[in-house]
Amino acid sequence: MSLPCLGDPRWSTSEIPLGVLLTRRFTSLTLSDAAMGRLSQPGWAPLACNFNLILNFFLALPLALSSQAALFEPTPSPNLDLNPLGRIALVGNFDAASLYSYKPTNKEGLAGFNGSLKQSLIAPLPDGSLFPISSADADILAMCPLKDKDGSVTSVVVGGNFTSLGGVESNGMAVFDYNNIRVSAVPGLSGTVNALYCDSDSNIVYVGGEFRNAESTNAVIWSPKSGLSNLPFSGFNGPVTSIVPAKDGRVVFGGSFDGLGNTTSPERKDQQIVNLFTAEISVGSGSTAGGFDDPRSIICPTDGQSGPGKTWLLTDNAPGYWRANLHYGFRPTKLRVRNVVMDGRGTKTFRFTALPDGGILNMTYVDPESGQKIPCDARCPLSNDPKYATRDFSFVNNVGMSSFQLEVSEWYGQGGGFTGIELFQDGTIVPSRFCRRYFFRSLL
Repeated sequence: MSLPCLGDPRWSTSEIPLGVLLTRRFTSLTLSDAAMGRLSQPGWAPLACNFNLILNFFLALPLALSSQAALFEPTPSPNLDLNPLGRIALVGNFDAASLYSYKPTNKEGLAGFNGSLKQSLIAPLPDGSLFPISSADADILAMCPLKDKDGSVTSVVVGGNFTSLGGVESNGMAVFDYNNIRVSAVPGLSGTVNALYCDSDSNIVYVGGEFRNAESTNAVIWSPKSGLSNLPFSGFNGPVTSIVPAKDGRVVFGGSFDGLGNTTSPERKDQQIVNLFTAEISVGSGSTAGGFDDPRSIICPTDGQSGPGKTWLLTDNAPGYWRANLHYGFRPTKLRVRNVVMDGRGTKTFRFTALPDGGILNMTYVDPESGQKIPCDARCPLSNDPKYATRDFSFVNNVGMSSFQLEVSEWYGQGGGFTGIELFQDGTIVPSRFCRRYFFRSLL
């Protein structure tokens, strides 16, 4: 990963590009002995463009130069005269070297180190060099800034699977005071924090991961005044991996869950209907016969009977498709198809294609004669017997998509078609009183 030099027009002239960095691994680091200055001094100090960083995880917090206390001060030059020695070579087990030009202003408050520097918080020196100011004993997975009313960053909330940060014992979460370079513990969590979102307006931090706290699991809120608190719905029944704000003021939680912490997951799966009524429907080789040309007429049929206004047909003796574009992501678990049973017509085989990927999904169905579960993919069969016209297909793999299509390849009589299509997924309906502030999306 390459970063623009300080003074590059891509950086603001009032902000420093690297305020606090979260990093897992340095593979190479080349620094220059650029002009020195204090962090609180306006303007830029030059940085050599041979600055290379390769990071597994990276997060930058812009900090206004005029509002931050000076974390480092320049060290006086030792004035060593090395000329009589001629050329000097440095050898050893290191990746890079730089001049020792700065030292922390507050040595007593400097956060300590425990474990490896591969998991560290680092801050920029005035010359653009990076200085590690605190390390964790395990992975740092997320962090977010807490800001004052004037917009300046006062502290950084850090999350991960560590048990200590900067020598301070704190499971999964800790708070780093940027001005005083101190780490404060957040007691009460037991597990891993994967996601953090700092709401500056309310001074609340939303915490997500795989943990337990009192009566809440995998999601809580934290504030500097009251500490950890439960959410109204007591979290989720699976790990939370992402928390982001929505434009309407709600907070969006994402992860591998299918229920809330204070509700029971549905014992019967495949019970949540995917809404096809709002989907954009298109077809290929559709019939033009009156009463049989509307592809929307087969969405969630009321009685399952074939007839005008209830059935969509293909052009005679031609393959075709029925496509639904929902414009949002979903993961179906079951497909219910009602075949055409009219005038000897009907779909004999079809395939389910996930879009936009274009993959043909593997499904299974129960044979009505033998009761055995039968797999199918490119040629899933439908019966033209009225008793077995409706057939449920279960998806073998949990695949995400935003649209899909049913492609008819063989037919009975003069052509194929459908009388009903329903799609289901696993999920839990969220009570409406919670939807004003929170929104949930499972990534199962």
